[in-house]
Amino acid sequence: MKMKNPKTLPIAILICFGSCFITSGAMAAAEQIAPPGADETLIYVMREARLMGGGLGVWIAVNDQTVARVKHKKHAVIRAKAGLITLNLALRGQVQASIALDDRPGETVYLRWRLGDVVLVEMDDAEARKQLRKSKLIDPIDAPRSNNEMIAALVNLSMLGFDLTHPITPRLAPDDNHGVITIFRRHDGAEYDLGIWSEHGFVGTLKVEEALEIRVPAGDHFFLAGNVGTSLLKAHVEAGKRYFAWLDFGANIGRVRLTPITLEKSEDLHKWLENVNWVELNADAITPRIAERVAIVTELVQSAAKRANTGKADFHLLSSEHAY
Repeated sequence: MKMKNPKTLPIAILICFGSCFITSGAMAAAEQIAPPGADETLIYVMREARLMGGGLGVWIAVNDQTVARVKHKKHAVIRAKAGLITLNLALRGQVQASIALDDRPGETVYLRWRLGDVVLVEMDDAEARKQLRKSKLIDPIDAPRSNNEMIAALVNLSMLGFDLTHPITPRLAPDDNHGVITIFRRHDGAEYDLGIWSEHGFVGTLKVEEALEIRVPAGDHFFLAGNVGTSLLKAHVEAGKRYFAWLDFGANIGRVRLTPITLEKSEDLHKWLENVNWVELNADAITPRIAERVAIVTELVQSAAKRANTGKADFHLLSSEHAY
């Protein structure tokens, strides 16, 4: 699935193929790197020292292209076409951190990160210059390649730095034509904000001990969440009924699972929901740039739903045995 954005391409020292490229390793200091053009964003990604995993190289991707690699105590420099920019770091097929750098033409952006962190931190010029003196510019990769982790970076939109939900007090109620599905989190994976999606689009983000509700017409509906891989939930909804699903974050490798809650678990459910904060999607926060990303993930959910309906994708079923 490709994003309709310019790609990021490597260069030799002063030879540019296209509007996006990685700065050559021959430019050893920041002062030797040409400033960004009027339609470019120049991005420094500095990897801070950390003993753990010092020998591991981490991939850097911009939108749908993996464009660089960065190692311990080194940095990469990337020129990207200004506009929609999603930058993510990946290690062994898993997204480590991601950030949105949208619509920053002519700007230079300095980011720092160390292995184990789930966010990239932007630095000002003074701090960046100080960090650069302790870092070496890494050589570019031979050629860009597909970003296999792009969807994983987009599924959890709030991890890109967007604030997309707000508190809500009134609860939704089912009626003669609709049921209500509650999806909630307990206290696990505290550093991760996890996105909830339906085949119709983005539903919202859940932090730990948060819950959101969706009122849907009677019938079948699909929901998806993800971090390491994705979890698909098929909800067979009856009008006038309530349903509950737990968004479970795995402690070992960070897999998520949308787990339907049966009636037998109703006592536990009451305890779990006692202290949750209720949130909903803030529709006003969905900018055109965010909407572009939403369209990409929504296409994935729709594709997964089609595969599930033909027996080609696994899913968890929320049905009458989970109705309250």
